[in-house]
Formats: sequence, C-alpha cells, structure tokens
Amino acid sequence: MRKWIALLLAALLLTVWCAALGEEEAADAELLRVGTTTHFSGNFFSGAIGNNVSDQDVRKLIHGYNLVEWVPEEGLFRPNQTVVTAFSTSQDGASFVFAITDNLRYNDGTPITAKDYAFSFLLQTSAALKEAAGYRRAGNYISGWEAYDQGQADTVSGFRLIGDYQISMRISPEYVPFFYELEALSLVPYPASVLAPGCDVRDDGKGIYLTGSLTADLLKETLLDPEKGYAAHPAVTSGAYQMTEYDGETAKFELNPEYLGDMNGQKPYIANIIFRYVEANQLLNELEEGNLDLVVRCARNDQIQAGIMLTNGGDISRYAYSRNGLAFISFCAEKGPTSDPRVRQALAMCVDKEGLKNRYLGSYGMAVNGYYGIGQWMFLATNGTITVENEDEPLGEGEDPGLSLNNLNTWSMNMERANELLDEAGWNLNEKGQPFDPETDTIRCHVNNGRLQKLTLKLICPDNNGAADLLPEFFGDHMAAVGAKLEIETIPMEELLPQYYHTVDRECDMIMLGTNFEDVFEPSVEFDGDTHRFTGITDAQLKQLVLDLRKTKPGRALEYCQKWITFLEYRSEILPEIPLYSNAYMDFAVSRLQNYAPGSYSSWAEAVQVSMLSDVTEDDELGEDEFV
Repeated sequence: MRKWIALLLAALLLTVWCAALGEEEAADAELLRVGTTTHFSGNFFSGAIGNNVSDQDVRKLIHGYNLVEWVPEEGLFRPNQTVVTAFSTSQDGASFVFAITDNLRYNDGTPITAKDYAFSFLLQTSAALKEAAGYRRAGNYISGWEAYDQGQADTVSGFRLIGDYQISMRISPEYVPFFYELEALSLVPYPASVLAPGCDVRDDGKGIYLTGSLTADLLKETLLDPEKGYAAHPAVTSGAYQMTEYDGETAKFELNPEYLGDMNGQKPYIANIIFRYVEANQLLNELEEGNLDLVVRCARNDQIQAGIMLTNGGDISRYAYSRNGLAFISFCAEKGPTSDPRVRQALAMCVDKEGLKNRYLGSYGMAVNGYYGIGQWMFLATNGTITVENEDEPLGEGEDPGLSLNNLNTWSMNMERANELLDEAGWNLNEKGQPFDPETDTIRCHVNNGRLQKLTLKLICPDNNGAADLLPEFFGDHMAAVGAKLEIETIPMEELLPQYYHTVDRECDMIMLGTNFEDVFEPSVEFDGDTHRFTGITDAQLKQLVLDLRKTKPGRALEYCQKWITFLEYRSEILPEIPLYSNAYMDFAVSRLQNYAPGSYSSWAEAVQVSMLSDVTEDDELGEDEFV
C-alpha cells in the first residue's frame, strides 16, 4: 500500500513542482549525487556471478523489463505488466506462457524480443560462464536443462520460443511446488550481439538451444575484461538508467531514452545520477559540505549520530529502515582446523557479539544468532510485528501462530567450554608437545603428519570496514585466551568476494563480511549437491531442510516460517558461519529530495526512481489534510 501511495503522490506533486520550478532550480534537479561506503566489485551484469550490495544497486538502475516483479505489499511475484501483455498457466501449474509486448528496446534502440530472454537464461546457466567466472545461475528449475547441460540433449525442452514475442517455460518436477512460484521465471534480457557475437538462439520445435561458439575465453573478453567487458562497462542495457562512466570508485548514469517504465509504468524524474564510494569517516562530511545529495545504508553508531545532528537544521532529512541481511564470519570449512565443527563452536564462543554490536552500532542494531536479517518478513513474523497464516487454514481470532527463534544455539561467550571443545578436537598440546595448559601456555598445537601444527587462523575482511577493525578486541583477544591466534588481513572487496564464493583456491580460514538478501530468500542455490558452496560444509540434512523450505506450497506463509525456523535451528548447530549482527540502516538526504521512501523498496536505487529533486516542498503547495 505504501508503494502505491508513493506513486500517487509522485504523479500529483510532479505537476505542482514543475510549475513552481524556475530554470536554475530545474537544472539543479537534474543531478542526484549518491554516496556509499561499500566498494564496487564491478559486477554489473548479474547475480549469477556475485551479489555485492553496491553492484546490486547499479543493476537495479540499469537492467529492467524482468518478466516478473516482486510485489512487497502482497508478498509474491506477478507478471510485469509493462512487459507481459498476456499470461497463462497450465492446469497442473507447472507450465507458463508469456506474451511480450513488441515495443521494448535496449537503450541503443535495438528491439528486445523473446530471444533476448531465452539468451539470458542460456548464458546465465551456461558451463562457459561457470568456467570463466567460477559461478553461474542454477538452471535446473527449468525442465530439460540438466540433460542439455550434461550433453544428453540438444535442447532445453522446458523453455520454448513460440514466436518472436512469446515464451513458454515449464518448471522441473522437483521445483513443484515452490513457495515463491513465479520467482523461478525471473529473467531480464541481455543482448547476445554484445555478449556472444556470432551466437543465436533457436527453437526448432523441441526447445531452445544456442548456435555458434559460446566459450569461456569469449566471455572472459566480452563479459569479464575489466577494461571493456560488459560486467564492468555495460553499454547496452534495458533499465531506467544507462551507465555513462565507471572508474572503479564512481559510476555515472543518465536516463535511458527508450525506457517504458517499471511494472506500474513509472518512469524516473531525476535525469542524472552519480554513485560513488566514499570512505566511512568522510561520508557525512561530504553530505554536509554539499558534495553529496544522498548517503545510503549508514549503520555505524557514530555515522548515524552525526547524520542526526545534520538533520537539526532542516536542510537534511533522515530515513530509517531495517536491514534485510546481517554481518557474519563465514568459515572456510573444506579443509584445515575449521573443518571440525568443534573448532567452529569453540571459535563462536570467543566472539563478544554484544560488545561488538554496542561499540559499532549502539542502539541501531541487535546481535543475531542465525542466518537472518531483522528486515526479513519471516523475522517480523517471529516477533509479532506481522501475523502470517496459511491461506487454506486461517488462524482463529487471537490465535498465536507460535513462531519463535528462542531455540537457536547462541554459542554465548564461554572460555571454559571453548577450551574443552578444542581439547576434544585434538588441539590439546603446547609448543613442546606436552598437554596444553590454558593457565600457562599461549598457543595450542596438534600433530599433523608427524609435526606439531599451531592453531593459527587467518581471517580476511573488506578494507575500510569499521566492524572488522574491532575484531582484534572482540574476537582475537578471546581467541588468544583459549590458545588460538587470529591473523587478520584486509583486502579489497573485489578480491574478497571470489574467495567467499569459493571460485578461487582459498588460503584463509574465515571471511568476515555482510550480506543483504534478495527479495526472495532462496538458499538452495548455494549448494552443489550436498555441499554448501560458500563454506565447503557437506551436510545432507542441511540441504534437505533447504529443499523442504523451497517446496512449501504458495500461500502457506505460516508453514514456510515454521520450516525457516527449523532450518535456522539446524544451521545454528553446524555453524557454517558465526552470525554477528543485523541492524537498522539510515539514509540521509538533502530535503529537496522529495518522495524518497527507501523502506518501501529493496534498494535506494529503486526508491529514487519515483523521487524528485526540488526546493518546493509538499507543505508549500498542499495542505496536510489533502494527503489523507
């Protein structure tokens, strides 16, 4: 409902503001300067090869025309009515037909047809992309993809091109039912002529396939080349904005003249955007000095307090919303000490999460005990903020759905138990090969291939990260107290993410970072077989819980939440990561940024597409009662 109100007000106020703006004010309203403290990694192509949050922001600006769109007010996906002119579902609910409008264009004027969506699917799920980038989108949700991928079939039988502007997709049996249903059909178009010159998509009546030669070497040139590849320099795009410049720290955008609008037909009003990385200790200064108009995702206590001080003058406004994610320490458990769950448990009991949260976030966050964010709708259901039920089994009046996270393992600080676990795991010797005594010895050892190995653990974290700077005090010192040594290395985000995604060989034991979940929480894509790709943990039960979660029937929100809690409880036992905190974000913007409501969208990059820049305020032109 909030989103619809925002759209209505935007349309109403646009006429008023345009009449009130003079030429000089109109020129000022053409540019929005946005600052972030999260480095870009330069993947503006797709989440198929990584999901850095600043990269996500850029993708929301430049890629559009998804076949389906998330409707937060309804908690489900619907066909994008700007793209889809007709939509039908088979009787068994597994096949879907889309008719696509014939007037979609990329920003260079090239027509977008059904082939562009079919190419998007074939490229993102291709073996060539996995070989080139180390990661790809799972394609097994479409019937026939696995046989095609393994060379057992010449086509993807479940994906059909019916005509130039018609697509048919059939969901694989193992993806029926699927709680988020139409999310499986989420696709934005990509230009084959740019990414795979010489290739074409065909359908001879048995399903889609790719002609030409799509190879890893080709994608390393057309997609991944840092100087001219599409991932970092996407020139042909379909979203509200088109990228005009990118140098690693600053990205510039202007309106896409071919854009028809979002799923509601909404086109952006702000003509140009500059989005740039700013060091955390300079972010609010840049806003105060007039070098930025909007700073996003402020989380640190000192940042938020400084921003609130700026709002006292009336020229700066603030916008608070809950984070749909968390910060955590991920284990690299495929080898080394952290492959033993007892070591992981001991390390978890060495983290002072409350102390870290208090120092870094103050009252603007909370320590968490699982893989969740306080902005997720499932979490809101557990604390009573929202009520969920199964649509076919509605709750009685006043009935408590009984959702709680109280049974998650907290692994609270406990040096005595941490010492016991490390002894049990075989790290029970000192440097002389004698029994380790925590009262007198400083480093634990064990025998590995006939030699004593010290319990020294390497953690990597993003550079210029304020929370990471506190880990020596709130983690390292406690590790030392139980005979483990922590070595911390800070590296650029673009180097850290491939290590986290395990697309390169890892030479660390732990990785500290944060994640913001997509609108859809779908952890099954993180698995290769029974192995959790990011942490290296192989666990059939964890994989089964993830599948059970995914296979919840649409409309059974209470059942989904119950399965989600069961998944979190088991995950907190095996500890793929140490959850640290989730928090409130606060954005600060010049007050002339009107109709900006980041809490109603998944990103500032979506929120600004219905916003305007103007020195004319709502109260200047319309009375408060007129908004009711």
